[in-house]
Amino acid sequence: MPMFFHESRSFAALNSQLFDFIHTSSAALWNLRWQVQGYVSVSPQATKQDLSDRFTSGSGIPANNLRGTCIDTAWEDQLGQFAQIVATNLIAMYESWAEELMLKFGNKNLVKQVQFPSKGTYGRTQAGVRDALATARATTSSDMQRAFHPVYAAQQKYSLSHLDALLALYRYHKEVRNAVMHGGGKANPITEEAWKHAATLTAADIGSRTSPLTSKVTDGQKVTSDLREAIQLSDVLLRLVRTIDAELCVTGIAEQEFVTGWRANQSSRQLRDLPADAARREKRLKVLSRKAGYMTPADTAAVHQIGIRAGLL
Repeated sequence: MPMFFHESRSFAALNSQLFDFIHTSSAALWNLRWQVQGYVSVSPQATKQDLSDRFTSGSGIPANNLRGTCIDTAWEDQLGQFAQIVATNLIAMYESWAEELMLKFGNKNLVKQVQFPSKGTYGRTQAGVRDALATARATTSSDMQRAFHPVYAAQQKYSLSHLDALLALYRYHKEVRNAVMHGGGKANPITEEAWKHAATLTAADIGSRTSPLTSKVTDGQKVTSDLREAIQLSDVLLRLVRTIDAELCVTGIAEQEFVTGWRANQSSRQLRDLPADAARREKRLKVLSRKAGYMTPADTAAVHQIGIRAGLL
């Protein structure tokens, strides 16, 4: 089901696109390995050029080391490389989502805070996610609360009670990525500390049927990348985005966005010519909300009030 803010919808779409690519790419590489290994077994003298011509002709992209990629490199190592690609992209997507959405609330500190557990949890001594939500929700709309919070908070991945634990698990992935990107693949004390917090988590802590997946991290040692962990990170981030999105749909900023969406997707006549009959008016308001890209409101009377206040109805 769609999320409220368009930034959240974009995150979900990008997440889906990433995994469509990774799933097809990993399957293609698995089959390419099998084909190259079979070819070389009957033509052991095949050169790099022979292999490139045989397997990449027509693609426009030469492959100059298929022997090294498909024979000399273990499949488990390549899964680790896929894991790094997935985790790096997922984290960048979440950071971008946080910046694009939270800056709407006029406080740049919120961008960082939604990337950490709340103050006082999992070793966090500064403001974190619940602190950010409290700040962003300082101005709320009672009509948005009645109209939309019940439906957005009822979605499967809504995880308010698990928010801090999910972010503790996210911090593990983020610090492992930092070690890969900025530390030559070696852990530092921050990486190890993030792992220690994540390693204490249970399936119940994160509201999942499966336990959190982590790989032991030791300061000064190489970190590892696991595709199963990266896949779990995807679910963690979808749940974070879904939850924060739902909690922010009650704000004045969300009401402004809803009104803008209505204006962009309906003519003024459609908005003003509502049926006098209450049942038919309720049905029309639900249709108009869905047409604008939002979920069916729980309270159409509240939507009606929003429209009147904005001069739309």
